[in-house]
Amino acid sequence: MSLTRGDFMKLLGVTMASLLLTRCRGISPETPSARERLRSLWFRFGELANKTTAGRNADNELGRQMMVNHRAALDELAAGGEIPAPVGDLVQESYEAAVYHVWRSNAPITCYAPMMVDYAPSGAGVLVKQAEILGQIAGQGTVEPATLEKARAALEHDMAFYDLGDEETQALYDRLIKESQDAGRPIPSFDVLELELTPDAREAARFILDLLAGK
Repeated sequence: MSLTRGDFMKLLGVTMASLLLTRCRGISPETPSARERLRSLWFRFGELANKTTAGRNADNELGRQMMVNHRAALDELAAGGEIPAPVGDLVQESYEAAVYHVWRSNAPITCYAPMMVDYAPSGAGVLVKQAEILGQIAGQGTVEPATLEKARAALEHDMAFYDLGDEETQALYDRLIKESQDAGRPIPSFDVLELELTPDAREAARFILDLLAGK
């Protein structure tokens, strides 16, 4: 059966529309997944530091937005069953601490208030350092097992610290100060501090390690 001119034009229009739609879909960037968005946020510490140093983030607006975006991506993963809520809260707490540390370390304000013992800057510094190291290595290809093991140990130690509540942290500080005064020795540095690794802290460390290593 022959097509009329009207039928032919209709068929041609449908075909062209289909081709254009396919082409547009082909060049349109896909929406990053929650995990991809989360990972990219851990690699923005350098940007945060640079903008803060340049005076373009005096009130830490960038840092606050990074925290909000991080929480949103984590909530999406939690809703999908990819991370337990308590573990997600611990990951969020540690990320916010790292963001604050980067901002405070580069903003034209006074340094941390002096305290006899305060592991917060050291703990946050570990997170920033591991994000930098793993980000650079992961971009080159496979991460060496030895590097992953060192990162795992550092992150587990860090998460054990962030898993402490406010009262537990203060009790730890009080105990260390007393022991230091009684024994006449300095308060131990953060990296040699003995902390209990809870299941949530271990899982949070594993999650962050896999995220930064691109797993």
